[in-house]
Amino acid sequence: MKIIGYARTTITDNDLDAQIKVLSDYGCDQIYHESFDITNDEQLISELEPVLNGLEKGDTLVICRLNRLGRSTRQLTELTQKFKGTGIHLVSLDEEIDTRHPMGEIYFKLMNGLATMECDLIKERTLVGLDNARKKGKIGGRPKIDARTVKKIRHLYHEKKETIQSVSSKCNVSVGTCYKYINLPEADVAGISQK
Repeated sequence: MKIIGYARTTITDNDLDAQIKVLSDYGCDQIYHESFDITNDEQLISELEPVLNGLEKGDTLVICRLNRLGRSTRQLTELTQKFKGTGIHLVSLDEEIDTRHPMGEIYFKLMNGLATMECDLIKERTLVGLDNARKKGKIGGRPKIDARTVKKIRHLYHEKKETIQSVSSKCNVSVGTCYKYINLPEADVAGISQK
């Protein structure tokens, strides 16, 4: 069971040496570190991955502060759920979180609750947005196609033997929509005409 330290500078705190000293004093077997690069923020995500992929069940990842591990609540909750599921422990020194002890289990439960709450809030905001759009007369989804357009699509493709791109262009619909109505059984086409 390894104790791995991870240090990262941020845009507001670029003192890497202080973090490395704290992690060394804690007794980490290995310490990985990276520096914040304002010109290449995406690279930080990929550099953390090898550290996480090298952890095995029973290993402990030690960080100085939670914001060194995750740059958003969502990323942090996803990581802690991954740790819980794979049996990896997390120690955050400033927040005094240690998931190797019973009190650390509370942290996992809290982060799981935050993840659930965030999903619920996203769902709620989406439903409110859709409801407001409906009140304004806007309906989501693909626009309905009338029976005349369906007949035109089928006629151009089957009888005029035009390419699907040509049919799509002439009928002002997507290629996927063309295929949908070209392959529709006659009984279903008749149903569209009656609507």
